[in-house]
Amino acid sequence: MVGSLDTPPERVDVIERKLDALSSSVDKRFEQVDKRFEQVDKRFEQVDKRLEQIDKRFDDVDQHFVEQRQYTEFAYARLEERMTAGFERLERKLDQVIDGQSRAVVRRRSSHPPKKRRS
Repeated sequence: MVGSLDTPPERVDVIERKLDALSSSVDKRFEQVDKRFEQVDKRFEQVDKRLEQIDKRFDDVDQHFVEQRQYTEFAYARLEERMTAGFERLERKLDQVIDGQSRAVVRRRSSHPPKKRRS
């Protein structure tokens, strides 16, 4: 029976070595997984930075559209003012021409007596 008492401690040693090897293997796997997560986190950080840049560009484009609209409205208002002023000048000139024509007709009629009609 002496031999049977020596066997369990040897088996325990073997089991301990196997558990140590397994534990070491599991630790290495966890380290690999941790490294992969770190790489994934870095990639997400890069993606986040890129998305922030894209958001900023969209904000810049939005601002440019606002500025363009304001300038267009300003230019349209100026054009409308100039056109209105131009049309008003044209109307005054036409009124002057019409008044001048009317006066000329009145003068001609007043300087020439009406002709008598023959009956």
